[in-house]
Amino acid sequence: MLVADMMRPDGHVFLKSEWAPISDYWPAVSFTKRSVGNDLSQRFKPGRDILIYVGTTSELTNDPAHRSRLLSAVVPEPNRIHETKKIIPARSWAWSLRDNGARWPHSLAIVRAASINGPPYPSARELVPKAYSSFAAIENRGWFVEAVGAERGAVMDLEVTPLHLNLAPEVTAYLGLRASLSVDVPISVRQEISRMALLIVDRVKRGGETSVKTNPIRFAPNLSDLTALLTRLWQERQGGACALCGTPIRAGTTNAMMKPSADRIDSANGAYDETNVQITHLACNLAKNEWGLDQFEEWIAVVRGVNDTDSAFY
Repeated sequence: MLVADMMRPDGHVFLKSEWAPISDYWPAVSFTKRSVGNDLSQRFKPGRDILIYVGTTSELTNDPAHRSRLLSAVVPEPNRIHETKKIIPARSWAWSLRDNGARWPHSLAIVRAASINGPPYPSARELVPKAYSSFAAIENRGWFVEAVGAERGAVMDLEVTPLHLNLAPEVTAYLGLRASLSVDVPISVRQEISRMALLIVDRVKRGGETSVKTNPIRFAPNLSDLTALLTRLWQERQGGACALCGTPIRAGTTNAMMKPSADRIDSANGAYDETNVQITHLACNLAKNEWGLDQFEEWIAVVRGVNDTDSAFY
């Protein structure tokens, strides 16, 4: 397998100085300045481009065989900059704090990786001399550079061995969210899901506060997981229908009664989780909460013209 197999023929080859090859010890590309991550996020396109780790010449690169060498080919997920301590192993973060302080607080998660075959690993000075020398420019300190022309082609021809990385829960949750929203989800539905998720987050923050009455203590996943959960409910479990009355939920409606609403199935349970959340019309949600599920079902049966003696609830 070659580096070229991890990217498109018209893709960009970026280089970044790193102290070690990619591994589960530090499955992220990290930055001192958030602006570096922002720049890479804007320029890097997964599937098109590749990022190459180049061993530094400093003592941080402990193994002399890694210094000034091309070590790894990686694909970062560019759409979110994470806190490094949340997406690498705790022992790795402890090492960083002990020896270097919080030197690399910002990171992009690595979602695909390969080791460049070695040792001996290819020499950056020999294979990509112009790109490598550009690291010395003041404006490129701590930044990344691009290999172009013949140097780009030389990197693409390098042989690599694919690696499997164990990703942190925060990363897998975010990737799940991205995957769920990359499906053919209408923009109006995405907007409604985002609105419901933010309302839940606000309710959780206000839990325990006293207004006219004390708000119950509530719990919810992080915003990414919550959005993914609501997307699954809308698309898969409920098929776009209200969980209480069974009729379609209309995204983007101007009728306040028909707006989508995230409802806790058991109101005594403060958790917004997989087992206790459903999506309903706002009117159905308010009616159930005000008068209880039994009276709500009796009322909806009358609206549908079901006989009082008919115990079925459709």
